[in-house]
This record gives sequence, structure tokens and C-alpha cells, in this order.
Amino acid sequence: MSVDQKHFAILLDGALRVTERVMAQLRGRRVLAADGGIRHAAALGISPELWLGDFDSTDGLLAQKYPDAPRAPYPADKPRSDGEIAIRHALDQGATDLLLVGALGGDRSDHAFFNLSVAATIARNEAVRVVMTSGAEEAVPLLPGKKTSPDWQEGTIFSVLCFTQVGGLTIENAKWPLDRVDVPFGSTLTLSNIAGSDLEILLASGCGIAIAQVE
Repeated sequence: MSVDQKHFAILLDGALRVTERVMAQLRGRRVLAADGGIRHAAALGISPELWLGDFDSTDGLLAQKYPDAPRAPYPADKPRSDGEIAIRHALDQGATDLLLVGALGGDRSDHAFFNLSVAATIARNEAVRVVMTSGAEEAVPLLPGKKTSPDWQEGTIFSVLCFTQVGGLTIENAKWPLDRVDVPFGSTLTLSNIAGSDLEILLASGCGIAIAQVE
């Protein structure tokens, strides 16, 4: 199978349910692992081209499973998470499309929240397509002025998380559509909608992420 040199998957240390959808999304991608995220590699049947991080989440048994994986070690006292370091490495390699695997859920809610904010920031500032997945859930950043059309099945439950006040939010082909609505930060207006066929989401200003229950 050919690999797109600018399409990357990054294995993070959050929750992961291996599904057909996740396996399909992984095809044709270069793979990086961020510290403990390498624990997902065996279940996915993949070998990362590079294993990055301070390895504080990697126990001896896990390290022994991947003795030949090329490593890029970083000090524990660093200004970025292992996940962000892996993302930045992919961007330095010219990445235009990122699949963040294990980016949602898990034992550390703070890591999951920061993954969401980092993904939104990168998508906005770097003009990179970003999809986050745990297998059970999937999230995509929403960019001002750019229509987002997730390929979620009709009937999928989704929410729009607003990280700021959002202006002019439009949701089409959903149970509860919106037409250029301003949504204050902290509002639950956009919690638990249901996708119809060909869901489309557009915001005029602000920063948000659409997150769905895909399994």
C-alpha cells in the first residue's frame, strides 16, 4: 500500500477502541507514537516510524515490546506535552493531514482537553486537516468561514464544543438545525444534536470542535 508522505497518524495515550473505521482511517499514513501511545500499536497492527517523548508513561515491559522502534527522547521538564511534540514533528515534516489516535477519553481528562485545544489551534493556524478519535468518539475542529462536512452516519449523536463565543453558527441537515446563531461561551445550546444525511457545520467567527459518538 502506498503511503502519503504528508498524512500522519499520531498514537496518543488516551482510550482506543479498534474499529473498522479506525483501521480504514489509518491506511496510507505515516505513524508516530507519543510516549505511552505506543501501547496501541500492537492492537492496530502497525509499527511507528518514530517514538517520541520523555517516556515517563512507558514501563519496562512496554519498552521491551518495541526494542527496535527509533526513538526521539525529550527531557521530562519540557514546555510541551509528548503529544504536542509528536504533532510538531509531523508538521515539521510537512504534514497536511493529522489523525490523532487515542486523543479522547482515558485516565487523564486534562490531557484529553488539551488535545482538543491543541488540535483546534493547529487546524486554525497551520491550515492542516485534523481528526481526533478514540474509536468510540471522533472530533473535528471547526474553522471560521470553512464549511465542515463530517462523514458521520445519519442518526449519529454529536455536539459542538465552543472554546470561545462563536458567531454565526450554522448547522444544516441535523435534527436541530441552526442558522447563523451566535453562541455564548459556556452555552449548552449545541449539546447532543443528531446528524442527518450530509451534515454540514459552519461558523463565522470563534473557535469550536464538533465531537460525535461514532460507535
